[in-house]
Amino acid sequence: MIRQRVSLVAVGALVATAALTAGLATSASAASPPTIYDPSFIPDAGTDLVGVGSDTTEIVMHYLSEGHAGVAGFNFEKSSNRLASFAALSDTPTIVLRSGEAPVNRPNGSGNGKKTLYGPGNNVSVNFARSSSSLNTAEDSAGLRQFPFAVDGLKLAVSKTASNAPASISPAEMVKIYDGTYHVWGDIPGYAGPAPTALIKPYVPQSGSGTYSFFVAQLQAANSGVAVNISGNSETQEHSDVDVKDNPNAIVPFSTARAKTESAATVKVLAGFKAYRAIYNVARGADLSDATLGPKLTSVFGEGGFICSAAAKPLIEAAGFDQLARPVAGGACGVSRTTALSAFVTTSQVDTDTTLAAESINNNKVTLAASVDASTDPDGAVTFKDDGATIGAAVPVVDGKATKTLSLVALGDHHYSAEFTPSDILAFNASASPTETVTVKTASNVAVGLLNETGTYGTTRLVAISANVDGEAATGSVKVKVDSGNPSTVTLNRGVAFVSIPGTTVVGAHTVTATLAGTAVHSEASDSAPLVVTKAKTSTKFAFVDPTISAATTPKTITRVTIIGASATVKPSGTITFKYGSKTVGTGTVTNGVAKVSLARQKKKSTVYGIRATFTSSSSNYSGSISATVNLRVS
Repeated sequence: MIRQRVSLVAVGALVATAALTAGLATSASAASPPTIYDPSFIPDAGTDLVGVGSDTTEIVMHYLSEGHAGVAGFNFEKSSNRLASFAALSDTPTIVLRSGEAPVNRPNGSGNGKKTLYGPGNNVSVNFARSSSSLNTAEDSAGLRQFPFAVDGLKLAVSKTASNAPASISPAEMVKIYDGTYHVWGDIPGYAGPAPTALIKPYVPQSGSGTYSFFVAQLQAANSGVAVNISGNSETQEHSDVDVKDNPNAIVPFSTARAKTESAATVKVLAGFKAYRAIYNVARGADLSDATLGPKLTSVFGEGGFICSAAAKPLIEAAGFDQLARPVAGGACGVSRTTALSAFVTTSQVDTDTTLAAESINNNKVTLAASVDASTDPDGAVTFKDDGATIGAAVPVVDGKATKTLSLVALGDHHYSAEFTPSDILAFNASASPTETVTVKTASNVAVGLLNETGTYGTTRLVAISANVDGEAATGSVKVKVDSGNPSTVTLNRGVAFVSIPGTTVVGAHTVTATLAGTAVHSEASDSAPLVVTKAKTSTKFAFVDPTISAATTPKTITRVTIIGASATVKPSGTITFKYGSKTVGTGTVTNGVAKVSLARQKKKSTVYGIRATFTSSSSNYSGSISATVNLRVS
């Protein structure tokens, strides 16, 4: 979305800007006040802590400083020594860091925020930078130190209202989307969505953001440690829904915290790829050593500071993140470090979310697949139930998944659910899925047979199909297709149908599939059989219209080329070349198996010329051929 953010600063220039923005607002924006993630005050010249940087964490840091939904923030009842966190993106491109200072450009992203703490971009008015990625080598070498305080997830997000993406994209599939191997949705193995030929539109966060660097690292990890070239993908503002919400083919890495809070109405995250990361506040090591500034920074960011306290937990969770536990509880909240945090111990049991996919398959079987989602890998088991009755033993959760296949299921409706029970109730919360209704139908069966699985191009092949429902001959029709081509509808007669595969089916290995559609009472069934088409041979014959001519007459020929063994409707095309010895005396084009060609005049009288014709195929489905020698007499 385009976020209209203004700074509540009661000074002339900025007040005028805010008034102008309000005056130009549409009726929609007037009804919905702009979201404000800048400080509600002008930071003072000396006591307030000022921060800039990550888009990912701007909301949580705003809540922590200003409070939210009746929960007091760090600045409650303070008029100095406050926490001032400026948003990464706003309708106002500049900000006033402290009272009396000139406006500066608003830093957007973790990298740009951290650049204000060292090197050429160092700004002494900035005390900390928000960051959704760990320090890089240059930042570490510059003496920066980071304080982790919460956990965020990263998943692939798509439009919530109209997306052509599958429900799940694996890390390996993600790599192929972003390196350009997969261009359309149908390139993804097993894709069964509505738009297999639609072009995928992958986006990456803007360079310089912490999410960009974290996502690039995840792509490399998913690609066996080899860097993935993503230069061909468009950039978008991290965690903005602008380019995604109305585009059914867009896909972008997205903060799970932001997806379930600010963008919950417009984007949804997919199953499959997921990664977790700590989020940080970064300060200068020199400032931490300062007798005055150091204690002030640790009173906010340190393990005993406000952000790691119980008072901060509801504010962090309101922004969609999980607060890290303090060291006394086995966590790392507020512990200054230079490397990325990889062990995420939070302040309470991790919430879980269990979903269930249930599907009736042929022969009275049902597959149950439960997914248990959490900020860390859930440890426990899933119990499946049908109308509240437990079905067999619980299934251990592996990589967030638990599956069970049921056989000999009674016909009719079944109401399945999945319940996750953690191995350690202090580590995870239990959760249960919504009920999924599945209708088990009478079994059906289809068999496909070819009289000859292998044959040459041009040969029509007969396919025999039989179909039954619960052992009795099926009625109606079946749909038959070769590979992924358009299916043909063939009527069943006493459960049997015959269909001819055209002789024009190209050379190669094919699959013939017949499908009996499901109805309200019986299930769908299908079967496949292999079909191999080999290259055909041709036969070339020609004759002279007049085999005896004078030296002044142009020789005329009629050539017929046939595909050996092919039906009469399959005719070859290509070129024909006529030679007398090694000398070419005429050329022409064979269309639908026929060529009429006039040859060069042969001026030597009382001579017999032995002419041969060579056919060159224009198709890889059949070969060329050479005619027998035909005599031309010149009198």
